[in-house]
Amino acid sequence: MFNEKLVEFFKKHNLYEEEMFAYMAHNCQFVDYSDPDVNFTVACGPRVNPETNKIEGFQMVLPYYRGEKTALISIHEMAHGIYWYKKIGQVYKPLEEEMFSFIVERVYFEENKTPSLEEYVTYLDSTISEGVSESYRFAYANRDNFIGWDISDFDNIDKTTKELALVWEKENR
Repeated sequence: MFNEKLVEFFKKHNLYEEEMFAYMAHNCQFVDYSDPDVNFTVACGPRVNPETNKIEGFQMVLPYYRGEKTALISIHEMAHGIYWYKKIGQVYKPLEEEMFSFIVERVYFEENKTPSLEEYVTYLDSTISEGVSESYRFAYANRDNFIGWDISDFDNIDKTTKELALVWEKENR
């Protein structure tokens, strides 16, 4: 179901688990990102129980693979899928939700850098301003703290993200 190049990236970084990717595939739909008549949002959002504020699952919408731009978008959203899968049953923390995806996306970019992909990443970074969600601003401001980290060490990244989030909340509230 998922593009083999993308799956190979996750396997290379020890982020592929058969059961998790089967769950992701079951909760995913694909859209034609290049069709201007399609009204959709590419995303991977959690299903949060409104009574307990715990994550119960997620729904993912990915673009059909059409090259490096859609690959980067898919990597980011699939990293969300990994994040949400590992967080099922835990309390939803909106500030922390973009960090893992930003880190994984950056690793993919560094390993697959081309001039056009670099231009696209520069554009994406330029869209992060005070007007976007706090989780995007937090992840953008802190992702460089993770350069060189082993992205397969989800628990360590998650622990450090929580620590950075506490500092961010104190400084930005």
